[in-house]
This record gives sequence, structure tokens and C-alpha cells, in this order.
Amino acid sequence: MSRGNVGYHIVYKEGQFYPVNLLRNVAMRQVNTPYMFLSDIDFLPMYGLYEYLRKSVVQLDMANSKKALVVPAFETLRYRLSYPKSKAELLSQLDMGTLFTFRYHVWTKGHAPTNFAKWRTATTPYRVQWEADFEPYVMVRRDSPEYDRRFVGFGWNKVAHIMELDAQEYEFVVLPNAYMIHMPHAPSFITKFRSNKQYRVCLKTLKEEFQQNMSRIWLRCPQIHDCREQQLANTDEPGHSDPLLTTLPITPFSKAV
Repeated sequence: MSRGNVGYHIVYKEGQFYPVNLLRNVAMRQVNTPYMFLSDIDFLPMYGLYEYLRKSVVQLDMANSKKALVVPAFETLRYRLSYPKSKAELLSQLDMGTLFTFRYHVWTKGHAPTNFAKWRTATTPYRVQWEADFEPYVMVRRDSPEYDRRFVGFGWNKVAHIMELDAQEYEFVVLPNAYMIHMPHAPSFITKFRSNKQYRVCLKTLKEEFQQNMSRIWLRCPQIHDCREQQLANTDEPGHSDPLLTTLPITPFSKAV
């Protein structure tokens, strides 16, 4: 995706924790197009993803429905990769072990609901159901909920947002010919918190608080969604502007829109 007009927004953090969801919200507030696709800076999108998303907006009637279009995520452990120019090439590299579904080795639950087995042969968009710990990368309308800024550093920052989309009755629709690939890089500063026992205790407390808040909302407004307390209880984890679409890559060094 070539861009000749890119906006950068720099956010200075307070304290030691990386304010990832605050950065996402800063990006979202700068969007002046009807739709947006938020990704992380260490992902490379497929060739032509931008135009494919634009066409999908019309095809799936995004203007009159609450949909989150899922772009399936993959990863490679190789620093040098011949980037697949088509879905067929991607599937070939997947079969050869050059590519994997994203976080396949450490946290399969995050993207399992995408149903990669179905995606292999899918030719039309298909709907998937929300499941605990689902954290896909999605394109949504500009008026979608912001990210919960209480989640900083490592853990649950996207999961909480996807849960809220589901609570507001968004449909998750997987795009059959879209993909993005996570590229390897040196560990970031926040990875040290993965094994920090005290940090994980704090994260668990915040998750429980978030879940309780969501349950209260669902109980008070039952028309929003069924209250699935059992699913919540089981949840635990070890920019350029265009007339139609804005893409928002998040960089670990600053906020880029």
C-alpha cells in the first residue's frame, strides 16, 4: 500500500507500562473516514489488502450493519521471507512450515475462532462466533467502541475490545482472500512482564473487574446481548486518510496513523 500522506502522532507515556490501548484510541480519534483497519506495526499486509477491504465494505453492506471484518493473521519465524503474493502461495508456505497461524506455538486460542481450516477452501466471507480470548485484527466502522485504556503493557488489550464488540452484537465475518503476516523481531520491553508473577496477579484483577463491568452492562441492558457469565468466568490467558478507509498501524516507538 503506497501512501503519500501519512500522519504521525507521538504520545509520551507515564510510568513503565506501554499504553497500547491509549495509543489505539489516539489513532481512532484522528480517523476521518467511515471505516478503519487497525493493525500492529510488526505485521505486513498482503498485496492489495487496501483495495480488497474497500470492496468488502460495499459487498457486506458495512454502512447498514454492525460487522467486524476479520483479516486472518499468520506469522513466520524467518527474518527473510519471500512474501506470498496470493492465497495459494500462502497455503503452500503454510504446508511447508514456512508460515504458521498467528501465535500457533504460544496461544492458539487467540485466533482459533477464525477457523483456519475453513479459510483454506473458503471463497466467500463467512461468519464466526465470538469465543473467550478471541483477539483478531478487524476492520470496523469509525463509530465502533474505543479500547479500554486501563489495559497497558502486556495482556488482554485486544481481547477486551473484541469482547465488547461482541457484547454490542457485532458480527465477526472472516474475509476469505485476506491475510497479514507477523514478522519476527527482537523482544520488546513489555515481554519481560509475561513471566512476572506480580504483574500477572494485577492483570488478573483487572480482567475480573472488566468482566464484572461487562456482566453488569449486559444484565442492565439485556437487549444488547445474552449474559454469558460462564464464558467470562473461563476466560484466562497464561495513517493516511482516504474517502472510505483509514489504516492504523501501531508502532512500538510512537503512535503512527
